[in-house]
Amino acid sequence: MALVDVSHQLWPGMPKIPILPEVERHQVARIADGAPLNISAITLALHVGTHIDAPAHAVDGAKTIDELPIERFAGTGVVAKVDRKPGEEITVDDVLAGGPAPRRGEFLLVATGWSERFLSPDYADHPSLSPDLAAWCVEQGVPFVGVDMITPDLPVHRRGEGFDYPVHRTLLGAEVLIAENLTDLEGLGGRRVHVHAYPLAIRGGDAGPARVVVDTDLPDGETR
Repeated sequence: MALVDVSHQLWPGMPKIPILPEVERHQVARIADGAPLNISAITLALHVGTHIDAPAHAVDGAKTIDELPIERFAGTGVVAKVDRKPGEEITVDDVLAGGPAPRRGEFLLVATGWSERFLSPDYADHPSLSPDLAAWCVEQGVPFVGVDMITPDLPVHRRGEGFDYPVHRTLLGAEVLIAENLTDLEGLGGRRVHVHAYPLAIRGGDAGPARVVVDTDLPDGETR
């Protein structure tokens, strides 16, 4: 197996959407203080770092992350490498030019290179998926879309009055899962891969922090 970890680590003070609380790590017990074991705890909003959005994130009453079968989080997929600037939309043509066309049932990972800006304020000003691309993913039977940006929708400061998260609503409304804040996808651009994206099964969770790993060695019979 040739595994590539495409998820960010978690640490106190890491970048996040401003409305979310800070990531904090608490030491509950220390061997140095006489405890038999080291034990720590974290405070973490479910939409910080690499995570997977459940349908309940955008659709009230829809499935939560723990209600999705484990099979939804692994499968063959394609990595489309695209080159767009802040505020520009990523289109169907961009995806098809950037890698193999996803077959029905295959995941789509969109590699923009934005993860290189993760520690910079520039990370918040990114391209976005066009609503037409989101609708196309639904029509094509793509069950999972991953991006190396903070969101597939428009950046916060570029949203007009009444903005209603059209990409989230289109994808999650059709139970197409969304992975956000992926990293190191660019080197995989243009390839067909196998994706393992397992979130924590948080009961009632509208998302789950995830360790997302890509396997570049495809099983026999699958092609790049």
